[in-house]
Amino acid sequence: MASLTSLYLCSRTVYAAVGSPTAKGARITAAAAAQLPEGCLINGVITNEADLAGALKAFFARHKLPTGRVALIVGGSQFVHRVISLPAMSEKKRLAVLAHELSSGGAETTAPLDDYMLLARDAKTRADTVLATRVEQSVIAGYAALAKAAGFKLYSIDLGLAAPIKAVRTIPALQSETFVLLHFDDDTVSACLFVKGQYTYSTRSRLFNPRGSAESGAEIAQKLSGILQFHIAGKSENPITTVYFAGADADDLAVCRPGCEALALRVAQFPDSPTVKLPEGTALAQTLSAAGNLIAR
Repeated sequence: MASLTSLYLCSRTVYAAVGSPTAKGARITAAAAAQLPEGCLINGVITNEADLAGALKAFFARHKLPTGRVALIVGGSQFVHRVISLPAMSEKKRLAVLAHELSSGGAETTAPLDDYMLLARDAKTRADTVLATRVEQSVIAGYAALAKAAGFKLYSIDLGLAAPIKAVRTIPALQSETFVLLHFDDDTVSACLFVKGQYTYSTRSRLFNPRGSAESGAEIAQKLSGILQFHIAGKSENPITTVYFAGADADDLAVCRPGCEALALRVAQFPDSPTVKLPEGTALAQTLSAAGNLIAR
């Protein structure tokens, strides 16, 4: 496949990775990040298109990023998702069932766009577990308008949650492990639970205390405790053993480690993948969303 520029937008930071999918991962030739103007993007909502477009245009020029095929990856509460199990059926019927399930789950919108990502397939029962997603068409239109204003050609838009799920699939050592992936995006943190390598559940919330403070470490411990209780209530036979950190710095790790260890959880940085080739000096944990977006579903 021709090279893509993967672009991930946080509230105050933009991340980019240039590369293309490979048979089992991705080959990434360049990565970059920069701060965005304050208040131009809040929880995935574009609040100041002019400032955001100007910042992105300058970012592309400064790092000499290709603008012809840009794969955008975004998050925020505008993108509703659910894990759903479906029996074998035609694609047309599957989309109709997903539309009904998402609507009945409280994800009603005026003009919805639905999509899904295959998580697992049971050959015996012929049932698929999928991550279904719904977003309002106006949200996509807003990002299309941003792309035009910023001078790049939009190739695709994907849900932020898809990137870590795809990255985990490329790391053999994680396929038998039950763990939580904590992904820091500015002052927002996502906690994703994987049971024997399979995505199961996630939360995304804003930190009330400054990152790197003892108070933020206590917040993280409380979030992890909630996930542990959720997992225990599900009567899983696979205990959570590890917390992997992505997008975290040394201060984050230092203040979070005591709370994690008090919950009997091992602490580690999210590992590099043997099949995701990165530029020298770049860790997958520090560019997880932008790089993971380049891995094929």
